[in-house]
Amino acid sequence: MKWHFLGGSDTVTGSKHILETDASQILFDCGLFQGRRKEANEINRNLGFDPAAIDAMVLSHAHIDHCGNIPTLAKNGYRNPIHATKATAELLPIMLRDSARIQEADAAYLNQKTNRRGLPPIIPLYTTEDAETALKLLRPHAYETPIDLPGGIQLTHVDAGHILGAALARLEVPRPGKAPLRIALVFDLGRYNLPLLQDPVQIKDVDIVISESTYGDRHHDNALNEREDLRAAIHRALDRGGKVIIPTFALGRAQEIIYLIAQLRNRKAIPDVPIYLDSPMAHAISEVFEKSRGYLDDEFNHLHDRVGPVVTPDWLVFTETVEQSKAITNSTQPSIVLAASGMCEHGRILHHLKHGIENEKNIILLVGYQAINTLGRRLQNREPKVRIFGDEFAVKAEVETLHAFSAHADRTELLRYIRAAHPRHVFLVHGEQDQRESFAKLLREQLHLDVDLPVNGEVVDLSDFQTV
Repeated sequence: MKWHFLGGSDTVTGSKHILETDASQILFDCGLFQGRRKEANEINRNLGFDPAAIDAMVLSHAHIDHCGNIPTLAKNGYRNPIHATKATAELLPIMLRDSARIQEADAAYLNQKTNRRGLPPIIPLYTTEDAETALKLLRPHAYETPIDLPGGIQLTHVDAGHILGAALARLEVPRPGKAPLRIALVFDLGRYNLPLLQDPVQIKDVDIVISESTYGDRHHDNALNEREDLRAAIHRALDRGGKVIIPTFALGRAQEIIYLIAQLRNRKAIPDVPIYLDSPMAHAISEVFEKSRGYLDDEFNHLHDRVGPVVTPDWLVFTETVEQSKAITNSTQPSIVLAASGMCEHGRILHHLKHGIENEKNIILLVGYQAINTLGRRLQNREPKVRIFGDEFAVKAEVETLHAFSAHADRTELLRYIRAAHPRHVFLVHGEQDQRESFAKLLREQLHLDVDLPVNGEVVDLSDFQTV
């Protein structure tokens, strides 16, 4: 029995793992690696395994760094089931179709240059047709319902508390002549007391935990502070006649911000100004949220009962066309604008930043993780000048990072979860090296656990691991 750490081990994107036994091979996640264009292209085109050898796939959730390369899997011949929660199966068509559109558009843009130079055409990583092929393989499941996988492996999903539909997994893997090996897959662990979502469900009594470590070196501000931090920041900009510009991830963070704004409006805690969601993709995802009340927390449902739709309310202006988006950027009226992408690398947010970044009345609120080498990270680092669409702009708008906003557990929350799982051994993945080393030290000192930090491409033999 072997575990293949193929991607997202010593990085935060490109999650990809294989469990290999004598009877089967199971793929866990198939995410897009995100980074510099050339490196990302090489990594994403090379799956690192033969899709024909995979007997089943299990998807943890619909974030693109976990699901975004599934169409490449289908493009290379994979036709076996893809197991996911019901909510993830609702979200995945939105995510993969949008990603395929981006892949095709990027290739078309680059081919304008290659054609002029007489170079061979660039083939998209995958196409809309590949995405549709992959979506036909989806097999939705309820939380806490055992799933029988090839080779006698049993898997049970529980709520991760990370985004809608996100799952942690408990695996029981048979071993000839030995007790089954029990593994907890904690790829993206959410937080406690997050708006909208249920708290993470604890997996207990396992032998091995394979855990994310995105924020293994730091403590978040209390999630309960999110609403007050947001209220104060909104007031600062609106009180001086400016705009509130919020780069946001279309899945999860956009709905969370709208939900908090709904609560603030309901309590008349912020001025009555136009509020825009300038992201057709986020709009589509918000519609899924409204249909998924059973997955969401009591506070959301109580508010919904009182005021109706919470993340698709009548007062929220959804912009579908480019012309509508341009009208917002051209307006000088105080307003709140949410737009993708969350790291300011592409999408309509770039136009809002271009038109608003040099106005000192405005505020740019960063409410999510900003990866290295992104425009969002440069803004977070308070660089005085940044480039947008190739032009240089002075950063005169106020820039603030709201640290209470994160869908990933911090080191205290990760420690709490792993302690309650009672493992013998922990593998830390989904983190940069500093974060992994810091958290590994904490686990060794406080829980006296064996902790490994695998790198991408590493294979570990699990055959002789002792059970609890």
